[in-house]
Amino acid sequence: MISSTLLWGVLIGFTLIGILLGRMTSTKSVDDFALGGRNMGFFPSLMTLSGTFVSAVTLMVYTSFVYIYGVSAAWIFIGYTLGFLLFIPFALKLYRLSIEHHFFTLTDYFVFRYGRKTARWVIGVIFVWYVGLLSTQLLVGSNLLNELGGVPVNWAKLGMLVTVLTYLLVGGFGSVVKTDIFQFLVIFLVLILVTMTLKQGGEVPAEMYEPFNAGPVNIIAFLLLGLLTPFATQDYWQKVFAMKSEKVVRNSFAVGASINILLTVALTYVGLIARSSFPISGAIQNEHAEMMVLRTFTELVPPEFQVFVLIAFFAAILSTSDTYLFLLSLNVTNDLFPRKNESAKSGIQRIRLALVGVGLFALLIAFFFERIEDIVVTFKALGIGIAPVIFFDWAGKRDNRSVVRALIIMTIVSLGVSVWMMKTAGKIDPSIAFVSIGTSAMVYGMSFLSRKKGA
Repeated sequence: MISSTLLWGVLIGFTLIGILLGRMTSTKSVDDFALGGRNMGFFPSLMTLSGTFVSAVTLMVYTSFVYIYGVSAAWIFIGYTLGFLLFIPFALKLYRLSIEHHFFTLTDYFVFRYGRKTARWVIGVIFVWYVGLLSTQLLVGSNLLNELGGVPVNWAKLGMLVTVLTYLLVGGFGSVVKTDIFQFLVIFLVLILVTMTLKQGGEVPAEMYEPFNAGPVNIIAFLLLGLLTPFATQDYWQKVFAMKSEKVVRNSFAVGASINILLTVALTYVGLIARSSFPISGAIQNEHAEMMVLRTFTELVPPEFQVFVLIAFFAAILSTSDTYLFLLSLNVTNDLFPRKNESAKSGIQRIRLALVGVGLFALLIAFFFERIEDIVVTFKALGIGIAPVIFFDWAGKRDNRSVVRALIIMTIVSLGVSVWMMKTAGKIDPSIAFVSIGTSAMVYGMSFLSRKKGA
């Protein structure tokens, strides 16, 4: 077990690095603070896309799915890779619109298309989704600190939030990008080190190597969760808005898709080692899969490398948490409570106040949850329920009332089915993705057709 002093030392180290990088960022205008001056080149674009993608949820939840289903869980990464590539034409369209209309967030696009009243429904769903995901990052990190050094989980959640808040308050979006570059390089190097030094346990069951072991329902759900994520995820949209050219947009997503493949191989290997070392039987059959994965990282890595595992997890947690928290603050100041003709000083101050408020709200939610997979699957499915609305819009089938109806009904049905799954099965299955996507698509389609017939 690592000493708690070292754990807090690592957190303080990340805080100081974040402050230093933040001080290197211009914050003279709201554009500088919110989007880094819209001048992000290829390398920082690639690193920040990959840094956000390789979150603590990716390290824990995807690897947990490998622990449960074997290599067939890789379908979710296949979906992500295809999603990155298919998103490029739409991302180029977004980039051109963002330059012309000065977009800051995904909601600005919906304001442009449908007006602010309709866009508020979109931001309502996104806000709930991202607060849940931010809370999940804090939950994963607290479990890690508790497992490695016996740090009380609530103190661990607070410590990670303070770290992220500190450097975001200093440098804004520039801190997000610069720390993502540093953090992704750390994650990538340490992940290679870990996969090379893990001690293998017993035999991996033969079915774990079957590409279709998860079953058709889960496989399609995995594909959809990966494929639709870029289209409905505002952190990818905002980073498109911050890039400096169409060439950067195209190349960063194309190369990012290749990096996804490398990560698939490494994390699949870790998940299989977890299954061979901690089989689902006997005393551990009731333990959560993510805890088996965490034990793999903490117990099967040589003791001299455990501090590097700690650093990699912190890097993954912080690189995603800072993105989520910063986007949520923009949702508050730019989307929910916008102000016209605001000075740069006032705009930046409001973003900083929103960072603190949203961070504390996410912390409160993190205090009440324990099972990581259930939170992730629930909020992920809720979020990608926006994707069908975006596809209808892309196809030119736009209608304000259909947007509102689709999002309201999708949210109610998706959360309702999640509660039902918890009560009947004790867990939330990845197939919940069908519920959110299907409900959103059907309600929008029927509403659109009925309004056209009535026109």
